[in-house]
Amino acid sequence: MTLTACGHSAKPEATGPAPDPIVETRTVREPYCPSEVTAPLPARVPAYAGPAIEAPAEYFAWIAAHFQREQSLEARIADARTVCP
Repeated sequence: MTLTACGHSAKPEATGPAPDPIVETRTVREPYCPSEVTAPLPARVPAYAGPAIEAPAEYFAWIAAHFQREQSLEARIADARTVCP
């Protein structure tokens, strides 16, 4: 039996799939302004100048909350308009 000191092996061929291609992903953000934001606000209703009414304190608290909500929504629309072109 004879052993050779220098053995050689064949280099395996690359038969697998090609490497994955490079994929470039881009995200483009464009501001979108719905017509609700760009539409003019309705005119403010003037305060009633007639005689005062009598009502429970809870009713006046409800009216105050209603007006606060209206002012808050109007402020949101004004803020949204600053982003619109």
